[in-house]
Parts: sequence; structure tokens; C-alpha cells
Amino acid sequence: MNTASTNTPVTMLEVEGVSVRFGGLQALSEVGFDIRQGEILGLIGPNGAGKSTLLNVISGFVRPDRGSVHFDGELLTGRPPESVNRAGLVRTFQAAEVLAGMTVVENVMAAGVARLGEGVAGGLARFVRAGQSMAALYRMACDKLDLVGLAALANQPAQMLTAGQQRLLAAARALGTEARLLILDEPAAGLTNDEKMMLAAAIRRIRASGVTVMFVEHDLAFVSSLAERLVVLDHGTVIAKGETRKVSRDPQVLAAYLGETDLVVARGRGGVSATAAPLLKLERAVVRYGALQALGGIDLEVRAGEIVTLIGANGAGKSSTLKAISGLCKLSAGAITFDGKPLHGLAAERRIAAGIALAPEGRQLFPMLTVRDNLMIGRFSHIRAAGFGNLFRPGAAAAREVEAAMREVLDFFPRLAERIDQQAGTLSGGEGQMVAIGRALMSRPKLLMLDEPSFGLAPRVTREILELLPRLAERGIAVLLVEQNAHAALQVADRGYVLANGAIVAHGSGEELLQSSHVGEAYLGWQHEDEGTEVAA
Repeated sequence: MNTASTNTPVTMLEVEGVSVRFGGLQALSEVGFDIRQGEILGLIGPNGAGKSTLLNVISGFVRPDRGSVHFDGELLTGRPPESVNRAGLVRTFQAAEVLAGMTVVENVMAAGVARLGEGVAGGLARFVRAGQSMAALYRMACDKLDLVGLAALANQPAQMLTAGQQRLLAAARALGTEARLLILDEPAAGLTNDEKMMLAAAIRRIRASGVTVMFVEHDLAFVSSLAERLVVLDHGTVIAKGETRKVSRDPQVLAAYLGETDLVVARGRGGVSATAAPLLKLERAVVRYGALQALGGIDLEVRAGEIVTLIGANGAGKSSTLKAISGLCKLSAGAITFDGKPLHGLAAERRIAAGIALAPEGRQLFPMLTVRDNLMIGRFSHIRAAGFGNLFRPGAAAAREVEAAMREVLDFFPRLAERIDQQAGTLSGGEGQMVAIGRALMSRPKLLMLDEPSFGLAPRVTREILELLPRLAERGIAVLLVEQNAHAALQVADRGYVLANGAIVAHGSGEELLQSSHVGEAYLGWQHEDEGTEVAA
């Protein structure tokens, strides 16, 4: 062990050459980095970069195909999660699950029982026999709660805590296992600014107590305010690592988040009148999931024949916006109007019949069904609306509608005509995305919403998919595009909105946002303060 007078940092965790493959997906490829004793290190990367897989490897939930993980010089690879935990490496999870039937302090005490090495039942029996052990465990739990700022709530029911307080409790519970390296998985997700400030202060106190901290987080403003060093993943590889300020300026990191795919867009922008009545209008839309607020009162408009993109970091509220429009989640406040009519109270399948279609993130195909059958599912709501009997024996009119919609989709995606009787699970990623979009188009929508259509696709395939969107707009279909590849999305869009922490922080034409230096700050949250934050429409 190095002495206090030695300047050389002590390596606590070392990840060497870690590779993981899930079937045809290379999730991690030769990943290597270290964590130094006493530091706060951030692990970041765009959606699908491999962060969760890497945490699962480190904590023992996934065994790598190649490579190793050493903690304090001891090999962790191949050891089960409970053994990793006992070694002093402890992680939290994205969902801050509390033991709802217990108080706050009892939650932390429950974590400390494992330290006795007797199992939960034996440990609790021992506490009954030995009051001093219970008292010591209670003092330990109170110390950990004081460390994270929850000491005043020790005797409150855990289920009554706010979302931010539950994240702090999860950290205290992890510390109760005598963690020496604490790994936090998206601790700031869904928290308010005040709660994030509390969390950051708690993490600094945890580090000051002698515990090393590593955290995964999508809020890059939060990351840059807290992490001393960063490791950046993209497509399963480390693209940058080092001091936070240096990494945040790395062109490769900026390209990974904002994208660098160049499109050839055949349709000129500006063909839709700004005075035309909006087909879709969100007014002060708020979405909450329990104590978490995903949207904080946003305003958004899309006109017929217009391509509008919604960009922002993961967790900004983009998918929640699409879910609220499609009826998959309810508004907590505000209103959504479509084609001049309020959507409040309208079920999701009736919104499809009204002209709203969603191609979801991850495609969500039925792999054992053929391309034809997957496409037919997109017409289900209309067939059912024509009468229940049409589900079993479609009438002539319904059959003609299905045939016409199928012909339009196959004309739009000729490759699907060649794969029509092929199982969807055997398609390439790009072909699968075509099926997902085609399934949405089978309902002949007025509004097509696309959630991360480029996810998991190579740049060439991304270009192929996105360059098709102007053809839909030329048919009068409104397109609302949620896309991680901001560079590509803004090239194809008439207008764009930038979301951060559930709020619209910038908006304007596609050209304005594409050329503006402001998007980097609004999107990433860590650019220079003198670059500004807002673009006018």
C-alpha cells in the first residue's frame, strides 16, 4: 500500500481487455481502464454504448468472453455477485428499489446483516439474542444515513421518500455492506435540480469518508460537475478516457453523442407554412412516473407534411413525449390536441385509428412471424374498428384497405417485398427497422412518430432510413422524429426541439440548430459557458 507521502495514485479496480458478445451483437470489445483509490470516476456514452453490460461484468452478473477484472489485486472475473459484494465492490441499480415495509434506517440495517456472515435469518436471530449487536448495527445505519443527508428521516417509512431521497437511501444501503468501491447506476435519472445538488453533495461526502466512487450517468452537466476522470464508451469500445475537462472537448466524444452522419436530403425545407394550423400540439405537457417527473411542461407543434425532430441526451424526456402522444402514458398536467381535437381520455388503440402511429425504439418485432404478418399487425386497430367480425373474416372493403396499405408499404420499402415470407427474426437490423416503420405506416397515419430509428444501425443504414423520411412528408404525413444522432436528425428536419431534463431548452429550424454552437451545450450540458444556451425559433 502506498503511503500518504507518495504521489502515485493507487489502482483499486483494473479492467483489462474485456469483450462480451450476445449472439450476433458485440456488446463490449477489448475494454480497458482503471479506477484509482479515492477518486470519483464517471462512465459515460450514448445509448447502446455498452455501459450496463460493463457494470454487469464488473459486478459479477455477466462473465466476459475475454478479459479480466481485478479489484485490489484480486481476480473478480468468474466470481458470483455476492462474492464481489463481500470483497467490497458494491453497486446500485437504475431503479432505486426500497424495502417498502421498513423504515429508512431499517433498510440500511438490513444491508448490514450480511456483514455477519450468518445469512439473514441467522443474523436476525443473533440480534434477538444479543442486543449490543443490534445497537451497533443501528449506529452504523445512522452513520450512513448521516453521510447521505437522510439522518433526519431515519424513522420514516421508506416508501414515503421522494425519488431523490430513495436514490440516496440506495447509496446508504450499499455503504452499509462496508463498500470500499461504490458504483452508482444512473443515480440522477429523473431527479429535480435541487435533488441532483443533494445527490452530488452526498457523493462528495461519501468520497471524503474514504469510499471510492464510480458512476454511470446520462446527465452530462451533472457528470462534469462531479467526476474527476471520465471513461467514454461507444459501440462497446473505449473512445476516450482521462481528465474530465480534456475528455469533454474530445471531437470523438462529441461525434459519438451528436453524430456525424451526413445525409443527402432530396426535399428542400421550408415547404410548410409557419402559419398553418398544427396537426399536433402539446401545451404545458407534464408527465410523471410516481415521484419522477419526466416532462416539466413542454410546448411542441407539428404540422402536416412537416418533419420535426426532438433531440437530447438519454433521460431528457424524448420517449416520454412520444408515449404521452400515443397514449401509452397519461399526462399529469397540460393538454395534447391532434387534428383539432383533444386526446385526453382517448385510448391508445383509438389514437392509432385517429391517425397517430408509433415505430418504437428497439423495433419490437415478432421474430417468429413473417414480414407479412408483422406488417398486418399494424392494421389491427383499423380492422377491429370496422367491426369485430373483420378480425376473422374481413369484409370486401376492409380487405381492399389492407391490400392498398400493404402495397403502399412495399412500394416504399421494395426490399420488404423480397422478404415478405421471411421470418422477421432473420432480418438484418436495417431491414428490421424497415418492418417497424412499415408496420406503423400500415395504419395510414397522419402523424408518424419514430423513436430512435438509427439505434443499433451502421451509419450507412442510418442514412438509408433517414433519407426516406422526406418522401413521407411529401405525401402529407407529419413526422415526429426522436433520434440520438442529432447531426443526422437536424439535416432531415424542418424544425427541431432540444430537450434537457424534461424541458425544451432550444428550438429552431433544422438549419439553425445544425449550424449553431448552442446545441452542444443544450444537448451535452458541458460546453463553455460563453457559447450560449438558446436558439430562437
